[in-house]
Amino acid sequence: MKKILLFLAIISILLFVTVGCKSDPELAPVETPVEEVPPVEPIPEPEPIPEPMPEPEPLPQEPEISEEELLSSATKAAENAKTMKEKIESLSLQGYNENSYNSGLSALESYNALVAENASATEKLEKATLAEKEFTEVLNSAFSKLASEKKSEVNQIRKKALEIKSDKADKVGYEAAQLLFTTADEYIEVKNYESGYNYFVKALEAFDDVYNNVSAKRQAALEAIERAKNKADNVDEFAAEADKIAPLSTESDNQGEE
Repeated sequence: MKKILLFLAIISILLFVTVGCKSDPELAPVETPVEEVPPVEPIPEPEPIPEPMPEPEPLPQEPEISEEELLSSATKAAENAKTMKEKIESLSLQGYNENSYNSGLSALESYNALVAENASATEKLEKATLAEKEFTEVLNSAFSKLASEKKSEVNQIRKKALEIKSDKADKVGYEAAQLLFTTADEYIEVKNYESGYNYFVKALEAFDDVYNNVSAKRQAALEAIERAKNKADNVDEFAAEADKIAPLSTESDNQGEE
């Protein structure tokens, strides 16, 4: 009996709990806000790491020039400047570039003064080199002008030589003269004006010789032709005179033939 009562009590409790649960109002479902996910940007590829530049090799250092070497160079430059100065003055070329000539004189005087003062080799070299440079300018100016004038003379005599066909009458001599002329032009192109001038002088002499030789041969030939012509004229004159004195008889000629 006790067991039955206990079973009924348990059933009652369960029913009570079930009914109580059904009587509670239903709660509205709570919506969970959805967070917006930002778009994923593409990850850029990493830039290549540049390789370190190799360190430049150190430039070779110029060997230090000793005081003796500087002094030797200064002495040579000064001697060369003095030689050029003497040439300029002996040929009276100062007027072709007076500014450079005066600058060269001043630099050479300064060099001589530094020698007397026993100055440094560097100072001496500077003045000696300047004198050498300025006198070179004088010579270049002078021989450039002289070469241009001499070339004009060569062209004149060469034209005269061609007028009498010297290139054919004396082919060897003409070609030799032309070679000198071409060599002169080559020196002028590399700004060696003095050598160019000297070769124009040689070319002028060579073309002049060719022209004179061919002219002499031509004159001799003309005189020979004239003599031959005169001789032929004299023969005709003598024949005509002889015919007047002793004319040939056509009749006697015919008898002789019989």
